[in-house]
This record gives sequence, structure tokens and C-alpha cells, in this order.
Amino acid sequence: MARAQAKTNNNNKSSSKKPEAPPPAATPITNVAPMAQAAPAKKETPAVQTAAAPTRSRPTAEQISRRAYELFLARGGEHGHHDEDWIQAERELQLGR
Repeated sequence: MARAQAKTNNNNKSSSKKPEAPPPAATPITNVAPMAQAAPAKKETPAVQTAAAPTRSRPTAEQISRRAYELFLARGGEHGHHDEDWIQAERELQLGR
């Protein structure tokens, strides 16, 4: 019986421990500078602005073909110069003539 009491006493000792304290409540952090907000991005402009060259779209094959045909007719419908007509028509349309 002495052994049974000893076990009981050991059990009592372990259960007689004080319960652990709960973790402290979260406290707000103070004395911290607020986070700086990013400034809106500035649009950089060059000191000297140059005039941009006008951008022209390339003429389509149909536009070149029509102008080349006009050149062909203006020459009196003479065959054998289709490459020259095409190049001239393309050059005229690119220059905006």
C-alpha cells in the first residue's frame, strides 16, 4: 500500500503545478514613424523638345497598284515598264504626293 500512496503523491505533485500564464495580449507598437507614401511618378520631359517627324503609314499594295496603273495609262498603256511604274507609285505614295 505504501507504493500506491507514493504513486498517488507523485500524481498529486505533478498536478499541483501552477498553470502557465497565457501569453500577454498584443500591444500596439508606438513611437514608430508612419510609412512614407510613394510620390506619384513624374513625367520626364526633355529640356529641349524637338519637333517629331511626321509618321506616315506605308502605302498598301492595293494603293500602289492603283497608282502604278494610273502611271501605265498616262504613258499610253505601253507594256514592259511595270517595275518602274510600281517603284515610282510606291515612292510617290510614301512622300504623300
